[in-house]
Amino acid sequence: MSIRINIPNTKCRAGATISGTVSLHGDVDIDVEIITISLVGRCKTKVVRRNGNNSSSTYRGRAPLLEYRQVLFKGPNTMKTNGHSWPFSFTFPPRCVARGADPFKQRHGLFDINPQQSLPPSFANDKHSFYSNWRGECFVKYELEASLIGNRTKIFSLGDLKTEKTLDFITTRDIETFKPDFIEKGQTIACYSLRLQPGHENGPITFKEKLQSIRTSKLPVAVFKLHMLLPKVGILAHSLPLILRLEHDIEASTTQSHPIVTLRKCIVELQANTYIQCIRDEMFREGDEQRDWSDEFHIASIDYSADMDKAPPVTESMDLQKLMRIKVPWHQKPTFSTFNIRRTYRLAVKLSVDCAQKTFKAEFASYKFDLLAADYASPMATQELEMAAPTYGDLSGQLPTYQDAKLASGAIP
Repeated sequence: MSIRINIPNTKCRAGATISGTVSLHGDVDIDVEIITISLVGRCKTKVVRRNGNNSSSTYRGRAPLLEYRQVLFKGPNTMKTNGHSWPFSFTFPPRCVARGADPFKQRHGLFDINPQQSLPPSFANDKHSFYSNWRGECFVKYELEASLIGNRTKIFSLGDLKTEKTLDFITTRDIETFKPDFIEKGQTIACYSLRLQPGHENGPITFKEKLQSIRTSKLPVAVFKLHMLLPKVGILAHSLPLILRLEHDIEASTTQSHPIVTLRKCIVELQANTYIQCIRDEMFREGDEQRDWSDEFHIASIDYSADMDKAPPVTESMDLQKLMRIKVPWHQKPTFSTFNIRRTYRLAVKLSVDCAQKTFKAEFASYKFDLLAADYASPMATQELEMAAPTYGDLSGQLPTYQDAKLASGAIP
């Protein structure tokens, strides 16, 4: 049994219709009771903790996002396994259609428990080890699942068949363009040096002057403050604005003129933070577990250390985007939070500047940086889609609502 999709790829988004056929192929007869095709979405988390003595504890979190089922064939009937195919068609809803009870005893404020929340993107972060005795993983999966149930009244039957095809669900943003909103971070730097004296900017320092420079209280000092404007929001695969500003502190300085401050090195980093929630995999399913981990990567960098003659001076307002190509990689996932998985980001800029032939380091970070999807979806189109949502074909019986399912005793998604 196989699933064939009519579109050339498996990338989907809210409102997209995905269609295809389910086919039987082979050279033997098969007794068929029912053949179905389902569109399902799930959030899965798992943490394994090693306890020593070759024992371990496993925590799991399973949260459904949606499930739609179409019955393609009803038997019982005996049929050839070749030459039979059935068409299907599904439309992705804009929001979750949750089914099943909430397995967690306690809820952490990080996660979104709204049963009709927007569908999160396809996501995978697996086999992450931390603290030497923990291993965590999490997934957001969307799949087409075709199932064949054989004739249960016959002793000799080929049995049940099942095949799956994974879909890549991509979220969209509802803001087409927006004015950048910044958070400002600052760091004060004091440069003590004899080179700040007029006529000594580039000249050699004598041994006597080097001894004098040990006592900074006797040296000229230039005090300046670096300001970094960090964006609060970014868009995948789009340019990221970063503004560096320089402010001289005249009152705290003893120099007669402002020294030249040049940019030596700059690194822009993005830290991806993943949070998950699980529950002990036992009969009574007690003992919630929350875990988190982070991955850091560079998205842009520039270094003039090997050729300081090309190092640009830091001005009152310096657009770093003009010096280096700053973009968030398109393959990252936008910020999202669902029943048991959350993805957030931290934006950091590490730089070093030179003043009076001395190097100073500075770091600026925004701990709440929201990353939006690359594609834009019109809010009007989303409203129309929500009004027309219930066109998914034969659901073979209405699925229980999230609230009704929560009341079902012992139900686990």
